Amino acid sequence: MTESSWPSTPPKRILLATDLSANSDRALDRAVQLARRWNAALLVLHALETEPATMPSQIYEDIPSWRRPPDPANAVENQIRRDMREEVADLRIIVAEGDPAQLVLDVAQRERCDLIVLGAARERALGRVALGRTVEQLMRRAPVSVLVVKTRPSGPYNHVLTGIDFTEESRHGLSIAAAMFPDAVHAVMHAFDLPYRSLTGGSQLSREFSAMEMEEIRSFVADTDMPEPARPHVVSLIEHGPPEIMIRNYVVERNANLVVIGTLGRGMLFHLLIGGHAPKIVDATPSDILVVRAPPN
Repeated sequence: MTESSWPSTPPKRILLATDLSANSDRALDRAVQLARRWNAALLVLHALETEPATMPSQIYEDIPSWRRPPDPANAVENQIRRDMREEVADLRIIVAEGDPAQLVLDVAQRERCDLIVLGAARERALGRVALGRTVEQLMRRAPVSVLVVKTRPSGPYNHVLTGIDFTEESRHGLSIAAAMFPDAVHAVMHAFDLPYRSLTGGSQLSREFSAMEMEEIRSFVADTDMPEPARPHVVSLIEHGPPEIMIRNYVVERNANLVVIGTLGRGMLFHLLIGGHAPKIVDATPSDILVVRAPPN
């Protein structure tokens, strides 16, 4: 596979990183579903904690095999296979010791994986899910797109919300989302805070400004490369307010099951995705989130 053809859309090789937690089980279910949908290979990676041996191996020489401690790698592989609800034709399980984030990055690069799938790291009060250190590192450093799974799959992604800021990175995110899920409803939202908008609300100036905004987003969508079957399913939205709140409200009120952000790890959308200390898009949004890695300039 050449550099120019990597990553592929739809993905041909999916890498699932699992810590065997309940949240990772959700990610496993989604990764299996996507692998079957796209006829893609699925690599499942688990990072073992590096621990010093507590007993020399010769201690176990005279103990029956069924009483010896299980081999950690085999135990992990067996658990993953038990947890899989459906079969995947091309499946490989990798169990290795090392830093989880670095292992994922190394395997994704070496195996030319097109998509990394992760479970949300941990639960917070009131049912909110936050990023852990490993997930945040991968969202910043991964060479390919990252899917953070928060919800248990109940069907395919059929209602996708893509946040845009009129950059080429966000255009690429919309293009990839449409190519991955051409049959889904695609809501395209530009959300931003507009100072002093309340002073002009309902005025002719406000209506003209809204019309200009809508024309801009429709032109943006028209100039975005996407499969023709996806275009009739595109809905353009302009929202005035904090993007993380507008995106969350849309997901909750309209039952979107995937949010897409296209980014190179810089710019306002990426900052709103995971930057700073205030609640951001990943933290505030209850749906799964796909961070599409735009090609470098």
